[in-house]
Amino acid sequence: MLPDLQQIDRGALAVLRFDRKFTEIDVAARQRMQTEAGYLCPAEQPNCDAQESHIDAVFERIANGPGDALSVVVTDLWLVNDEVLTSSGVAFAKPFSKIFGSGRAVAIYGFESPYAGRVSDLPSGRRDVTATGRHLFVVVAGPPARVQAFHRAMEQAPSSRIATALADGSAHYALFSLEPMQASAGAQALTVAPGSSLKKFQFLPPRQSVQINQLSLDRKAAMRSAKADQGARWDGVQPASVRSGAVWKGPVRGETRIWRQVGDACAPKGADWQPEGKLAGGWNDDGTAGYRLDPSALAALGSGNFLLVGEATRVSLTSPNPDTQWLRDWSFNPSEENAALKRKVVPTLNLAEITRLLELALLDAAEQKPVRLGGFAVAVKID
Repeated sequence: MLPDLQQIDRGALAVLRFDRKFTEIDVAARQRMQTEAGYLCPAEQPNCDAQESHIDAVFERIANGPGDALSVVVTDLWLVNDEVLTSSGVAFAKPFSKIFGSGRAVAIYGFESPYAGRVSDLPSGRRDVTATGRHLFVVVAGPPARVQAFHRAMEQAPSSRIATALADGSAHYALFSLEPMQASAGAQALTVAPGSSLKKFQFLPPRQSVQINQLSLDRKAAMRSAKADQGARWDGVQPASVRSGAVWKGPVRGETRIWRQVGDACAPKGADWQPEGKLAGGWNDDGTAGYRLDPSALAALGSGNFLLVGEATRVSLTSPNPDTQWLRDWSFNPSEENAALKRKVVPTLNLAEITRLLELALLDAAEQKPVRLGGFAVAVKID
C-alpha cells in the first residue's frame, strides 16, 4: 500500500523482510508475502530463515539508518526473550534512545486482526493452541513531520478497513515524540472571573501591533478583596493542542516572566520593556498546568504597564503512562499465559516490556530536551 499513498513524501522505496537476516524483496516477492506460503519454510528446508525473526535487529537497523528516512515495520511485536541477542532491556533501550536522541519519533498502530493458525513461541512451549484473532502492529519511525504525514495517510488509507478502524476506535495509535503538541498550538487567552478587579482594557496603541490579551487592575480594589478575587485563569494544556495519540503526560513546570514598560517606541532592538524577573505561584500541579493570575500578587508590582508571559513545560514523562494503557492491555507476560489464551483475541507476549522501554527512552530524551506544551501572554495596566 505504501507506494500508493500520495501524502507520503518519498524518494527511493526499499521493502525488506526480516527473518534471521534482512532480505530486500522485489515486486514478485512482495506478492508472495500476501500468501501463507510467503511465511513458511519449504518442505525440503525445514530450518530456513523464516523460522525466526528478530525485532530487536529491526530497531537497531532503523536507529543506525538515515535520520531523514521513514521506516514502516509490519510486525506482531511478539517478544520471545531468547530470540534477542542480549536482554530485552539492552536490545531495545539503546536503539530507542538513539532514535529519540536524533529527534525522530516512533508511532505504533495496533489492529485486531483475523487469524487462522497455530500460536507459536508460547512460553510454555505448547504447540496445540490455535486462535481466530491476533494483534497486528504497524510501527513507524522517522522525522516527526514525516510520521505525521504518514498518520494523515493512514486516516485516508486505500484500505477501508484501516481507515474505518482508526476512525471508530477499534484500532489504536500511540505517538512517542519529543514534539507532542500541534504546530498551531500557541499562546491562549486568559478568562477573567466575574466580579474580579481585573478588567478587559485596551491600553497599548494599535501601532504597536500587539495581539495579546490586555487587562487593567485597580490596585486598591485588588488589595481589599484579595481572598475573594479569583482573578483570571488560563485553562492549561487542552486536548485539541495535543497531537492525536501523543504520549506526553508527565511532570509539568510552569513559569511566569514579567516585563515592565519603560518606553513607547517599541523599536525592534529597543529597550522599552524591562525584564522584572518572575511572578511566583499560580500554577497547579494536576498535569494540565492550569494557571490563576492573582490580582493581589499583581498589585504588589506597583503601578505601571506590565507584560506577563506564562509557559508550561514538560520536564519528564510518567511511566507507566496513561496514554499507553492500551498497549499494556494487549500484553501478557509468561506467567499469564493460561488467562491470555482464554481471551477472544490472543494478546501479545511481553508487549508491556517493549512499551516500558519506549517510555523510558522517551523519558530520558524529554528530560534532556524539555518541551513547551503551551502558555499565555497578557499585558496588564496597573493603576
